[in-house]
Amino acid sequence: MKANGAILWRGPSLIDGAPIVAIAVGLSHASSNRKTGAMLQTYILRDDVSPLEAVRIGADASICGSCPHRGHLARLEDGSLRNAGRTCYVNLGQGPLGVWRAYKRGRYPEATEITVLGAGRIVRLGTYGDPAAVPATIWAALTQRATGRTGYTHQWRRDYAQNLKGLCMASCDSEAEAAEAQALGWRTFRVAMPGDLARTPVEAICPASAEAGKKLTCSQCLACAGANGRRGSIVIQAHGGFAVMANVRKRAPAAL
Repeated sequence: MKANGAILWRGPSLIDGAPIVAIAVGLSHASSNRKTGAMLQTYILRDDVSPLEAVRIGADASICGSCPHRGHLARLEDGSLRNAGRTCYVNLGQGPLGVWRAYKRGRYPEATEITVLGAGRIVRLGTYGDPAAVPATIWAALTQRATGRTGYTHQWRRDYAQNLKGLCMASCDSEAEAAEAQALGWRTFRVAMPGDLARTPVEAICPASAEAGKKLTCSQCLACAGANGRRGSIVIQAHGGFAVMANVRKRAPAAL
């Protein structure tokens, strides 16, 4: 059976030097994600620690960097640590954990021609994990012959992320952050509080969002293609499962 995924790259995270791996999945059968549509999905994971354990001990910093939606470590009465306040919409027990387990079972071969993998496909950079943790040359090769792409990075202030301006949106969590990123040459993807339909003159509401009526999937829209994509920036209301949204509502409006 043809493998459904391939290892794009393994090496030290550009964020903190820890061992990570980038994997593309959806090669033999497309993703069934209703929001994104059929896209080649990419996962950036710790090589040595499962996604669940990485979040529990804070090792996800290697692949998520300074993203505020990671949550923070809280020490319990018995001295153990747990993640608290996480607002990331990604369900770790589904895609990320499944991909990591398949990787550890040796289900994914090493990609020999990354450009060929993305040819004729629509690629999602960073289904989980921040693309800036991986050398930009990997993403440039994967998208060189792709028919479309989406990508986001919270590391837009970092030197090592600047080569992603043409490929990724700057992920922002306030109007002030979005204005700062735009002044630096990024197109932005801003997360707003639930119920907040306000947008700046340079922003459009994400057409794949519930608040926009889910008019398009990401694979149909393709606005989130970085500075080389369509003009304008995007805003979406915070979304996720019950626990995620409970944490979102606990945060001060100024934080999102």
